[in-house]
Parts: sequence; C-alpha cells; structure tokens
Amino acid sequence: MADTDYRIVHREDDSFAVEISTSGALPQVAAGFATEDDAKGWIAQDQRLRVAADPFGTPAGRRWRGF
Repeated sequence: MADTDYRIVHREDDSFAVEISTSGALPQVAAGFATEDDAKGWIAQDQRLRVAADPFGTPAGRRWRGF
C-alpha cells in the first residue's frame, strides 16, 4: 500500500480541510469540514477504506508470487 500522509488545515473561513499526500500521486484536498474533529473522523474513515481496499498491504503494481 502506498504511504499516505494527512494534514489538517484551518482555513480562512474557519472551516477545516485535509491535505492528502500519497507517494506516487498528486496531492489532494478534502475541504468543507466544520470542525477539526470532523476532519479527524474523515481521516480515520479514509484510512479504514484504504486498508479494506488492500487488506494485505500489497503495494500497487507488485504481483504476489506465492511460495
């Protein structure tokens, strides 16, 4: 699984956004959270979905070779 970093940003309009940086991909922003806790909850959900999409943590593009 690619390494993903999250950073919560307090915006000028007092809302919050999450900057998402994943190795090998362009940075993205998820915006529109009313509170920092909402942003943290979104991050936790995104992490769960990423693990569910790749439960064995295999890096993208790497083939499993068996024994």
